[in-house]
Amino acid sequence: MSKTLDLNQRPTSITLKDTTGVACDECSNTTFSEAMIMRKVSRLLTGAPKDSYVPVPVFLCSACGHLNDEFLPAELKAASEPSLIAKA
Repeated sequence: MSKTLDLNQRPTSITLKDTTGVACDECSNTTFSEAMIMRKVSRLLTGAPKDSYVPVPVFLCSACGHLNDEFLPAELKAASEPSLIAKA
């Protein structure tokens, strides 16, 4: 009798051999630093007396500061804003 492969079952252990590297889309550097995109939430939406902020963690290239699209949440990839992070 043949075994059926369950594609929904996760492997029990994952090693580095099972992964692939990630490089910066701009300069091909392979190291990244964590940063935060801050999103403002209007007090009118929350009912709070003041606007509030939601931090969104992302990773920036440690060499050139580029933010790969794959590190953005889907909701921000479709944002109409020309720049999500202001360059210093």
